[in-house]
Amino acid sequence: MIDNLTAYWEDLWAGGRRYRQLTDSETAALGRHTGPGEGRSALDIGSGDGALARHLADRGFKTTGLDCAPSALALASTGPSSNVVTFCHGDIESPQPPPLPESAFAVVTARLVYAFVKDKPAFLSRVRGLLVPGGLFWVVTPMAACVPAGQVSNGITTAEEELLTSGWSAVRATDMDYLRCFALRP
Repeated sequence: MIDNLTAYWEDLWAGGRRYRQLTDSETAALGRHTGPGEGRSALDIGSGDGALARHLADRGFKTTGLDCAPSALALASTGPSSNVVTFCHGDIESPQPPPLPESAFAVVTARLVYAFVKDKPAFLSRVRGLLVPGGLFWVVTPMAACVPAGQVSNGITTAEEELLTSGWSAVRATDMDYLRCFALRP
């Protein structure tokens, strides 16, 4: 387990590391669950280079991107449509998490983030508190059983998947090679 996630991610982003690009398949699957934004609020946790946050904004969501790595936020703020996304520095798992309004977001996303969350029950509780009634929590994560042996820690286990999907009124999953996309509703 990574002790200091902020330092870990900052070192990678500052060193030029980039991650799997957002695909048309992912955005199409997300769109089937969100519909048009129509000014509703969205939060992208672990926004990285801002691609997903910008996609949500382009679909009409009033979007906030949250990341703990300043270098990722600097990259995100220079991308296309970055002027319509509010990018914020903060760690959702911090003992002093960023001030986010409760019951305010129609959509909360966590793309390629969930496997690295230390306290998954607390994280899930926080996300539930951020969603409006009937909102959507969209998680895209590698599955440990589907990634190469040397990268198993980058994916979630069956037990972690059960934790992720329990307690929601609706759960939909879509597989995309080694990734699984979860659409979760309270």
